[in-house]
Amino acid sequence: MKFIILLIGTILLQSCEKKKLNEKEILEIIHSHEEYKDLELKTAFSYGYDYIDSIKSLREIINKESFNSIYEADFNHDSKKDYLVNLSYPKSKNENDIVQIFIEDDHKNTLVILSSKRGYQILNPGKQKIYDIISAKIIRHKNRDLIKLLSFKKHIDNKNDILKYDTLMIKNNQLTEFTSTNYHHIEKIVFNQNGGYAPGRIYSLTLKKDSTILHSYYYKNLKGNYFGRDNLSFKNLSKYLNDINFSNLKNRYSIDCKDCSSIEIEIIFDNGKATNIYDYGEKGTLGLTKFYGKIDTIMDKQKWKKVN
Repeated sequence: MKFIILLIGTILLQSCEKKKLNEKEILEIIHSHEEYKDLELKTAFSYGYDYIDSIKSLREIINKESFNSIYEADFNHDSKKDYLVNLSYPKSKNENDIVQIFIEDDHKNTLVILSSKRGYQILNPGKQKIYDIISAKIIRHKNRDLIKLLSFKKHIDNKNDILKYDTLMIKNNQLTEFTSTNYHHIEKIVFNQNGGYAPGRIYSLTLKKDSTILHSYYYKNLKGNYFGRDNLSFKNLSKYLNDINFSNLKNRYSIDCKDCSSIEIEIIFDNGKATNIYDYGEKGTLGLTKFYGKIDTIMDKQKWKKVN
């Protein structure tokens, strides 16, 4: 009898796991998060600005993509349905509502609803406005589900060439740029944080296998040279940099901004090879912003000892 009950429970659990959400349920999940409560399914995929609608070549690109409101996938290979959803703000005559869209910290045009052990989590590829997304769709590549973004370029030199494509993937239940993992033996990481309104170097952090050294100019109340004891950080950071294929990143990223802070990274690897990344505005890629977050965690948790 116990075996039968267990079998029935297992079947019911599996059927729940494979359940397909309808539009109403998808919106309920999205609206359960305060920051997304006013969003609606996007049905008209013309972006809506006069300078987009008036350029025939751009309209043709958007129409050719044949975007949908909802796409299904299994990004994390757990046999549950995940969803890529294209969204829009409700039409409003209130000018304050329109302004709010532009001053918010994130773009909310597209969200991923990802299955997890606790239900569903929402991932936003427009986080921190790294990508100014028009719409997105699912594509298949080597039996893998990927996300193809159609976005605005950050710098526009030609009004007929203001759109760009990017490809994202889900890795470790997080959104990041699609890339192959190339393993390199990283020997040293130098991370420099520069100020914006208060220009100049804030600190320089040097990490090696056996040392963590901070040279602080005015990081918090520290000034001078310090060492830390969290050597495990170097191993974790090295793995992460290989995961995002650091050697294939651009040497320079920037946004249209005055007095923004910036980050400079130098990575020494494979017996003395070097790559340098300069990120003005700190919005280079999703992968890089997560790397910056890891550095912030190291800086906050480290118990620094002054070097005389």
